[in-house]
Amino acid sequence: MKGFLLLSLIIGFTGCASFQRMVTRTGINVGIAPGVSHMIEAIKETKSGRLVEKGLADHLLIVTGMVEITEGNFRLLNEAAFLYCAYGIFMEEKEPEFAKELFDIGKDFGLRALKQNRKFRKGLAAGKKIPELVGHLDEDYVKPLLWTGLNIGLWIVHNMDDPAALMGMADAMALVERSIELDEKFYHGAGKMFLASYYALTPEYLGLGGGPENSRQMFEQSRAVENGNFLLVDVLEARFLATITENEDRYDELLNGVIEKEPDDIKGIRLINELAKMKAQYYLSHKSDYF
Repeated sequence: MKGFLLLSLIIGFTGCASFQRMVTRTGINVGIAPGVSHMIEAIKETKSGRLVEKGLADHLLIVTGMVEITEGNFRLLNEAAFLYCAYGIFMEEKEPEFAKELFDIGKDFGLRALKQNRKFRKGLAAGKKIPELVGHLDEDYVKPLLWTGLNIGLWIVHNMDDPAALMGMADAMALVERSIELDEKFYHGAGKMFLASYYALTPEYLGLGGGPENSRQMFEQSRAVENGNFLLVDVLEARFLATITENEDRYDELLNGVIEKEPDDIKGIRLINELAKMKAQYYLSHKSDYF
C-alpha cells in the first residue's frame, strides 16, 4: 500500500509540467538516481526471499515512476531492467504469464538505456538489426546489454512453442555475448550462465554452439567466477542441462547441494542465492514434471 501511495504521488507530480521543469532545473534528477540505486542494493542484500517477493512489486512501481520523472535517467533505466528481470525469475514458476509480462517490460527499459548510444539508436531507426549494432556499445553499456539480453532470452524460454518468438534469440545472444566480451565476470558470471542454459536447449547439429558438452563447459566457467557461491548457476544447470540429458542423479545432486550450502557472504548476491534455494526446492518437489 505504501508503494501504491508513493506511486500515486509520483504520477500526480509527473503530470505537472512545472514540476518536471523543476526536477531538471534544480538537479533533483541527478540526486534521485543514486538514492534509488542504494535502495536496490539494499534489496539485493536482503536475506529473506519471501519478504522481497512480497514487496518487490511496490519497488517496481516506485522505480518505474522515478524513471519517468527523470525522463529516462540512464542509471535508473538499468536498475529497472534488472528489477523486472529479477522479479520475473521470482514469478516464472508460480505465474508464468505474469513473468512474461515482466520480462517484456524489462526488455523495453533495457533498450531505452541502450538507445542512449547515438550510433545504436540511429542504427535501429535505420532498420539495422541488433547483432549488427552491438559493436558500438562499450563498457558503459555492460549493464543494459546483459539485462536486455536476459529479459529477451527469458521471455523466449517461456514462448518456445511460438516459432516467431524464437526469431528474437539472435538479439538476446548478441547482447549477452557483447556484455561478456566487455566484462565476462559482470554480475557474478550471469552472462555465461545464460549462455550455458541456451546451449543446453540448442541441439549441437544446428551449429550454433549448443549441445550438452558446450553447455557443461559454460556452466563450469560461470560457476568458477564466484567459486561456486553463485547458487543460481547450479539451479539452472539442473533445470536445463540435467533434464535435457535425462541425468536424474545430477539433478538431485545439484539441487540438494543448493539447499544445503551456506555460500560465502559475497556482496550483491544474498537475495539471488535465497531465490536459488527457493527454486531448488520447487524443482525437487516437481521433479516428475521434468523427467
